[in-house]
Amino acid sequence: MSSPTAGHPTPLTIGLPDGRRLGLTRYGDPAHRAVVFHHGFGSSGLELPDDAALLARLQLQILAPDRPGVGQSGVYRRLTFPSFADDVVAMLDALGIDYPVGVMGWSVGGVHALALAARHPTRVAAAQLLSTCLPLGERAAYRHLSPLWKFLRWGQIGFPWLNRTTFLWLSRQWRRHPDRTIDWFIRGMFSEEARVTTRFRALLRDAATHGFANHGRGVYDDAQAWCRPPGFRIEDVRAPVRLWHGAADGVWAPGNIPYLAKRLGSAPVHLLPGQGHMLYLENWTAILEELAGLL
Repeated sequence: MSSPTAGHPTPLTIGLPDGRRLGLTRYGDPAHRAVVFHHGFGSSGLELPDDAALLARLQLQILAPDRPGVGQSGVYRRLTFPSFADDVVAMLDALGIDYPVGVMGWSVGGVHALALAARHPTRVAAAQLLSTCLPLGERAAYRHLSPLWKFLRWGQIGFPWLNRTTFLWLSRQWRRHPDRTIDWFIRGMFSEEARVTTRFRALLRDAATHGFANHGRGVYDDAQAWCRPPGFRIEDVRAPVRLWHGAADGVWAPGNIPYLAKRLGSAPVHLLPGQGHMLYLENWTAILEELAGLL
């Protein structure tokens, strides 16, 4: 494992109990209280703003693990929400962090954050769900999905070879032509997502390039896990939860967020007018200040 340092983001590698490798990025001082950040789909732990002064003021460090097949993390084709929750606990143990931590998750990372809180309640002090999604493979949640997301799940489950081929092609594009590829994605985005992605272009480009490592295998396995039964109950989350969502989210519209909040004991929701799916990048200070107050 690399030597811990304070300041700029530090890449680390952890050996897991079954022999696999888990890559992560640490932001902030390792002496400060830990927060685990779950990255979004098709991205990686590099998607966070590098604000060392903010973390120092709040006395926080952020540990952003890459899911299997992403970045330096070894491929694990049997990935599930519970299996990655167990990986994160093994990471915390390896780093000597035995106290309850804060947990954050952006986009599908929000479902991974819920899995960690539900499966290992004694290890989670509080959680934030940032532009979160629902587990696509849960029967109860499925009834609340939009027709588009029902169709996307049908395609992922019904035509896995097509999705595997697509993610392999995207992996090559990100590796060979990262600037051209992110510009192509920006052109296809809704206006608010396009605006924020353009502003944070280099950060999100590098995070996606890292995310599509290993021939896109990790992205494919993450999609498969998302579409299968989740393997945990949302109602088993005991830690306090806060939800942040944009009223103009063009990726995951906020219509079913009150449903999720109700299943989390009527958790408070920050619904931000005019904000889209990337809201965490422009509200990072307020989000972290809230979490620090919950720990």
